[in-house]
Amino acid sequence: MFEQAKIGHAMFHQNVPALVRMFHLTWAQAKAIVATCPSCQSYQLPSLGSGVNPR
Repeated sequence: MFEQAKIGHAMFHQNVPALVRMFHLTWAQAKAIVATCPSCQSYQLPSLGSGVNPR
């Protein structure tokens, strides 16, 4: 199922919730697929380090 999800994401660039629903993956698995896609890198939000006050 993981390989099918990778192929599906490569063709249609689904987001994490869509991959979880369609392919019954865990959130971490779907997030890993999206994170490794070079086309989707520009759409990812930057993460804040722990202990950082966003104000």
